[in-house]
Amino acid sequence: MGITASALADDPRVCARLGSAWTGLLRGSYDRYPQGELDHVLRSVKALHDAGVDLLAGTDAAPFPLPFMAGVAHGASLHHELQYLVRAGLTPVEALRAATSTPARLFGLDDRGRIAPGLRADVLLVDGDPTTQIDDTLNLRTVWRRGTPTRLAIG
Repeated sequence: MGITASALADDPRVCARLGSAWTGLLRGSYDRYPQGELDHVLRSVKALHDAGVDLLAGTDAAPFPLPFMAGVAHGASLHHELQYLVRAGLTPVEALRAATSTPARLFGLDDRGRIAPGLRADVLLVDGDPTTQIDDTLNLRTVWRRGTPTRLAIG
């Protein structure tokens, strides 16, 4: 639809963690459906949600920058997708579930998707409260993967 993720690429919380290849990719556009209207997509997402359809967050980004995947960056675009889900009318908590507990439940991944003793312990610690302000997911302090702190990166 000609939509870019330039605002995401320009966000200091993102561009400080991504190289120029990734931010350049975000500033591009997939642009395969120029006749599309984002408002129609957002209304469709909301209608599906209201009808009880499980929504899953997750971009189809490759783990390395590919020119034909313009507008999408591995890691960073998931945060952008959460923002779009909220823009479509989901609450921040519902958007977070679409990226955590709902995919875990639907894919039968009983060891992840929620915080509880004995589970996998993939966790982000952020400044702020993403349950009320979804873009606070970009305020990363620490990332744990399988219970081990990792380097701070979103892409």
